[in-house]
Amino acid sequence: MKLKIFLTAFTLLIVNLVWAQSGSIRGVISDSKTGETIIGANVRIEGTTIGVATGLDGDFEISRVEPGTYTLIVSFISYKTLRFEDVLVVAEKATVLNVNLEEDLGDLGEVVVVATRETGSNMAIVSEIRKSLQVVSGISSEQIRLSQDGNAAQVMKRVSGVSIVDNKFVRVRGVDDRYNVVMINNSIAPTTQVDKRTFSFDLIPSENLDRMLIYKSASPEVPGDFAGGMIKVFTKNAPDEDFINVGFGVGIRQNTTFNKYSQTRGSSTDWLGFDSSRGLPAGFPTTNELLSSGTGNPIRATAGQLLDNNFRMDTTTAMPDGSFGIAFGKNWMLGRKRLSTVTSATISQGYQYFLADRSRYFFPEPGRPTEKRDEYFDNTYIKENELGVMSNWLLRLNSDNKIEFRNLFNQSGMNETVVRTGKDFIQRPFGAQDYSFRYEARRLYSGQLEGTHLFNNESTKLNWVLGGNYLYHEEPDFRRLRTFFSTDASEGEFVIIAPPSSSPQDLGRYYGYMNERGAVNGVNFEKKFTGVEKDRPRIFRAGYLVDYKWRDFEARYLTTFFPGFHNQEIGEQLLRKPIYEAFAPENYRQGDGWLLQEGTRPSDAYDASTFVGAGYVGGVYPVGDFNLSGGLRTEYSVQNLNTATDAGLINVENVELAYLPSLNVDYNFSRRSLVRASYGKTLNRPEFREFAPFLYYSFEFIAGFFGNPDLQMARIDNVDLRYEFYPNEGETFSVGAFYKFFKDPIELIQQNVTENLQFSYGNAVDATVYGIEVEGRKALSTVTSAPFIRNLSFNVNASLVWSEVFLGEDVAFEANRRALQGQSPYMVNAAVYYIDPISNFQTSLAYNVQGPRIFVAGNVNFPSIYELERHVVDLTVSKTFKDRTTLKFGIQDLFNYQFRFYQDSNFDRRIDRDIDDPMYLWRRGSLYSFSINYRIK
Repeated sequence: MKLKIFLTAFTLLIVNLVWAQSGSIRGVISDSKTGETIIGANVRIEGTTIGVATGLDGDFEISRVEPGTYTLIVSFISYKTLRFEDVLVVAEKATVLNVNLEEDLGDLGEVVVVATRETGSNMAIVSEIRKSLQVVSGISSEQIRLSQDGNAAQVMKRVSGVSIVDNKFVRVRGVDDRYNVVMINNSIAPTTQVDKRTFSFDLIPSENLDRMLIYKSASPEVPGDFAGGMIKVFTKNAPDEDFINVGFGVGIRQNTTFNKYSQTRGSSTDWLGFDSSRGLPAGFPTTNELLSSGTGNPIRATAGQLLDNNFRMDTTTAMPDGSFGIAFGKNWMLGRKRLSTVTSATISQGYQYFLADRSRYFFPEPGRPTEKRDEYFDNTYIKENELGVMSNWLLRLNSDNKIEFRNLFNQSGMNETVVRTGKDFIQRPFGAQDYSFRYEARRLYSGQLEGTHLFNNESTKLNWVLGGNYLYHEEPDFRRLRTFFSTDASEGEFVIIAPPSSSPQDLGRYYGYMNERGAVNGVNFEKKFTGVEKDRPRIFRAGYLVDYKWRDFEARYLTTFFPGFHNQEIGEQLLRKPIYEAFAPENYRQGDGWLLQEGTRPSDAYDASTFVGAGYVGGVYPVGDFNLSGGLRTEYSVQNLNTATDAGLINVENVELAYLPSLNVDYNFSRRSLVRASYGKTLNRPEFREFAPFLYYSFEFIAGFFGNPDLQMARIDNVDLRYEFYPNEGETFSVGAFYKFFKDPIELIQQNVTENLQFSYGNAVDATVYGIEVEGRKALSTVTSAPFIRNLSFNVNASLVWSEVFLGEDVAFEANRRALQGQSPYMVNAAVYYIDPISNFQTSLAYNVQGPRIFVAGNVNFPSIYELERHVVDLTVSKTFKDRTTLKFGIQDLFNYQFRFYQDSNFDRRIDRDIDDPMYLWRRGSLYSFSINYRIK
């Protein structure tokens, strides 16, 4: 014991002696004319990655600098960059350097070192949040870099009041993701899913992010179509210095890597994320040709012979996940102008296997155990390929004018094979084995051309943006079939279920294609008027935004069937063949073989468009220690949908004119603390798929999804109150409360359709959501100089949310009040970081959980289905060598927590796992990743 104490004391002594050999550089950065201190100025040691940003009092300190002589660079946007040579650092002493910066009133071409404002650091994010006139949360590229997050969806888990669904969709303050609006830079992002209004954040690699901000309160200059939050994703722009980055990574997933992997034959371009061979072959009969032909028509057999017999599953070994990326940043001086770019390209491939338990139940009866209708186990094999390109360009004409051109392209493909075993206790009591073979591809492009122009010594600002979006989605040849176990043979065998007519789940083949295009144009004008205080001017703002998007969608259903008038003895033989032999081309024939049935209906195609024209007038008016901001936004919208059902044409035209006032008030107690209060009116329009009466059968959930053409726009009143405290640079503490009232909220609900599940969308009468949020960021370097401990920092945020939706007085056989569908009652994000700037060693441990939420709202026949909480822990360790090579190791979902969906069997609006029943259960497996990045300067 004494030896351990002695060794511990000796180690601490040695460590302190080592640390004691370093010195520091500190000082204050001020404006040379006014004498006011400058917040967020950059101070760095030339030739190293060591640097800091000045704090709220303009002060800085670079600690633990090895003794020697250095060159110091001090820079800030709109000020001349200064270079101090021969700065002497002495052991155990502080070198004091107070700097006065002069405003740069000339062209940037005359500056020796051209600086770009730092926007992605923790300090910059905290400064931007503090100066914002709205309730905002955010995350910096610095925090992103410290995590193992691979895409923007994983990054969002670190933000206060944010939860992630399906590893790609974002919910703000527990409200369903359809209530968010997403902007990539300053252009509205497209909806990336066919069946819901949402944006798939997994499409944006994390290394392309500069910062992400979530605006939780309304303002006249931002789109009004949100209730949870407006999410602004900023991609990287101009580099501080030229660079080339090359990196690759590998990942090993628990229960997947080096284990068996099965899938049917793919195409030669799957590795690039798109298909080139699964579509219907050339010369295949049209929908009308098949619908108008009788069962005895030879076209029914020849059409089947043209289909690809792609039912054989090839079994290989799942290799480790892999990714490769290259990026470069470059600045060119074109006379007095500067042209900059940050361009990157990534390609990746990943495997996933998991076993999912899926169950359905008979109608629950109070006081009696719920009986299972069926119980299945899904062996799920997934292979994902992704290709991404980002290319951003900046042309700085002079200090007052710049043009930006941003481009984001993503191509992703997913091959999914599901082999389902189990029992349907009514129809297949001896056993069942079902198959699903699905490929899905998405192509996304988002581009913006943006200009910013300053006039009259920066007191007038004009910003304009032209944007375009394109989304292509395809699901070619989604094949589904079911079998049952027959005991007729001596050893038993699985027999294919052949439907008597068109069926979405038995011998069905689905082809779906969607094109969506969007165009955005906006202009923002801002005029500052001199106030009593220089840094708090009165501001007038006005502008407009035009957003137009249109979609065309078409799907086709085909079913293989065996007619009753064919030779039934041959039919029985076909039903007992292996699936890769049963559907060979020669087995499609008249008289004793398969025929093809067209199941496509008029509602399986639609075209739709949404036009939104918005204008706003607003401003900022400081009064003493108060800041008043707000204004009026007006949005005129026209939504059109054209489709048909068997009963005739359906034409939907929703025309709305909405007046959206907002008011934000903040009171500054000091330079370090303030309180914000806000009110704003927003809205929420239904998305194309939600009001299109198109039925899609989900093999995963054993349910159909159906649109509702009678959906109405929701309107929301929002109230926020938040206190913010900024103790030191890069640190913050805030506590807030919010309240929302929804009129006609849109929810995902269950419908009564025989014994099968069918999900649709509906308007409730109204809903109320309210909650509290707490957030804190703390660095221990401000409270101690002890080795190791001073390198620690913490980021914690948590939310508690309550909600109630009112379904109307005429609701029968079920409660007319419950929680809002999709809302999580609580969310917690916590992270601890260790950063050693001397050794360039970093590590972080992050935790995330979101409370149980209603996945699909129930009714009298089907209880609500809840998704339960998941506790997710991620670990990251990284080390940089000689400012060029970075090694990173990480573990995602360290404890491999289970995904759990339960039905509320006793209808008490909460889940008790001893009473209520599980519907979907699975674990994805922890992911162990290693990456190396080499930077060429």
